[in-house]
Amino acid sequence: MTKRAYGIAAWAVLAMMGSHLDLAAQDRPAEAPVDRYEVGRALPPSDPARVMVTMTLDQAIARALETNLDIQTARLSPRMQAFSLEAARAAFTPTLNGTYGYNNSTNQSTSQLDGGARTTTERHSFNTSIQQTVPWYGGRMGLGFNNSRTSTDNAFSTLNPSYRSTLNLDYTQPLLAGLSTDNQRTALQTQEIQGSITEIQLVGRIDNITEQVRQAYWGLRAAIEQIEIQRRSLAQSQQLLADNQVRVRLGTMAQIQVIQAEAQVAGAEQSLLNAQIQWRNQELAFKSLLISGADDPLLYQTVNPADVPTFLDQAVDIEAALEIALRERTDIREARQDRQIAELDLEVTENNRLPELNLTASYALAGVGGTEYSRSGLGGAPVLVSQGGYVDGINQITGFDTPTWNLGLSFSYPIGMRSAKANLQRARLQMEQRDLAIRSQELAIVTEVTSAGLSVTDTRLQLAAATRSRELSEQSAAAEVTRFNAGAATNFEVVAAQDELTSARLSELRATINHINAIAEFERVQRVGR
Repeated sequence: MTKRAYGIAAWAVLAMMGSHLDLAAQDRPAEAPVDRYEVGRALPPSDPARVMVTMTLDQAIARALETNLDIQTARLSPRMQAFSLEAARAAFTPTLNGTYGYNNSTNQSTSQLDGGARTTTERHSFNTSIQQTVPWYGGRMGLGFNNSRTSTDNAFSTLNPSYRSTLNLDYTQPLLAGLSTDNQRTALQTQEIQGSITEIQLVGRIDNITEQVRQAYWGLRAAIEQIEIQRRSLAQSQQLLADNQVRVRLGTMAQIQVIQAEAQVAGAEQSLLNAQIQWRNQELAFKSLLISGADDPLLYQTVNPADVPTFLDQAVDIEAALEIALRERTDIREARQDRQIAELDLEVTENNRLPELNLTASYALAGVGGTEYSRSGLGGAPVLVSQGGYVDGINQITGFDTPTWNLGLSFSYPIGMRSAKANLQRARLQMEQRDLAIRSQELAIVTEVTSAGLSVTDTRLQLAAATRSRELSEQSAAAEVTRFNAGAATNFEVVAAQDELTSARLSELRATINHINAIAEFERVQRVGR
């Protein structure tokens, strides 16, 4: 071949290579920039059949306080306890009693002094009384007003019909057992303490539900963000697959790398599906804390948590937190209230071991009235002396004409007092149990508050590390894409960098939420227990 022919051939080869390079430049994918993803931008998956409701954390908590079924149930407890307290107070409410009686008797005479061969007597009685146990020193008082009307055919009766009225006041005062305390007063004091306990329990229940709402809210936000992250990961995998397919067509890449990219896409699709399933479960758990029943419209809506988890740098003073928790936490306050109840039980048990010695005092006024007859001699004809009636007896009572005083002591002592002594020993052991329970509760509070305080510090450090890791992963992913477009990196290296970036984003999101929850938990454990 001549020198001229070689020159023509060389120019032809160069022309073919130039056209091929131009084609490769046209088909080569554009350089893919690294997506600067920011937490909080993601929206929940849309559903045309569902209305999307945007909700802040404060709105979620306010709704839960109004509609949460557990809180509504807990709010009934203080009202129920108020009725129990009223029932205990009823022991000191006066009791009004009333009786009516009728008697008609006929007696055969056994003596000429019986006033006839056969006498018939008719009697009506009207009695009322009021009784009350007083709420001090165990005393019991009563006031009675008794009335009767009697008529007879007895020839010797001088008042016929006759009216008798009695007004009596009595008071019984324990001097030993029942003086300082008794079962009724102990029951009343116990119910008053139980009222405080139910209020404490309500506060604790509300605080715990609020914390559940807070955690579920951030859990829902994390689930939505995870869907977005997995969606972006899938998009990156799909883009890598498309790029690899172009390179295979150009002959610059082996088919096996397309298969690897397809496997990466399938894995990303599975991860996205798992994230969507987790989101649905998390949303249902969140809404269950806010709805008032199966007919609540929110149950069939999509919730978009609008707040973004942000870093909070909060100082942790564990010593001050322990002081607050040991003084104000609901569970320790409840334990101390339970101890007061046990102390009341011990006092009444000790008092019941004493003998019963009661002082009884009474004062009575009586009056008699009716139509008065007089007879001359035994069996003489009755002569009307005065036409009287019921008012005559009442006038005698109001005039204090016939007073009667009574004063007495009664004593009772079961020999051995075995039952009372056994009950006393049991009450003392119960008191000791309460003291040990309080000490155990205090230890649990110290452990829980200290752990929560350390968790705030730990999660803050974890968040800082996760943020730094995410920043480095973004730089690494960007560098790998640049190297890949320059032909200096393989698709496996790009996929690995993208996976690392996805994991870093998820880790930062979880670390942010963990830190927020740790701060909220540290504040909660100072106020309430589980």
